[in-house]
Amino acid sequence: MRRFALAVVCTLALVGFVMAEEFTLQITSVSDDGTSVTGTKVAVPMAGGKGKGKGAGGGFGKGEEVTVKISKDVKVYKGKFDADSKGFAPDGDDLKLAGLKAAIQNAQNGTVSVGGKALTDADKLELTVKNGKPMATFNGKAIEFADVTVKGKAPLATRVTTSDDGVATTILLTGGGGGGFGGGKGKGKGKGGE
Repeated sequence: MRRFALAVVCTLALVGFVMAEEFTLQITSVSDDGTSVTGTKVAVPMAGGKGKGKGAGGGFGKGEEVTVKISKDVKVYKGKFDADSKGFAPDGDDLKLAGLKAAIQNAQNGTVSVGGKALTDADKLELTVKNGKPMATFNGKAIEFADVTVKGKAPLATRVTTSDDGVATTILLTGGGGGGFGGGKGKGKGKGGE
């Protein structure tokens, strides 16, 4: 009887150790060969802020630096918040590993946009201060300063689902990254100051 009880305890301990998991990961890099991502695994509070474990009590817990292996068939989607399920759901087509790499690159490089359009190498944006007021010129034309959005380097916010062996099978891109200023809330919106 003791052996049976010991066998049950050991089996439950091992099963609990290798169960599939879903968690928030702030990705900072992807390996050169695309087999793993590194970032901060963030503890998210349980519903209602009650319960045990990291993140209980209503606040976010401290992050833990982790490297997660990626399945060769990983599914990568833009994530859209679903108010009914109070969670993220896939939105659009599978972006594949190439889409994940591009999203991480964008988050790490930061972005500048004017009126919601990202700048290209051919565009010229000048930001100045005149008489204590910020001014912006885009390709030689004066624009509303508030139409300029700058996002700095930051990790990529994702929601990762792993298989029983701890390998990521699905990654939802839940947010860009980067603090910044601006936000496209200018009067002009690129239409002559209407």
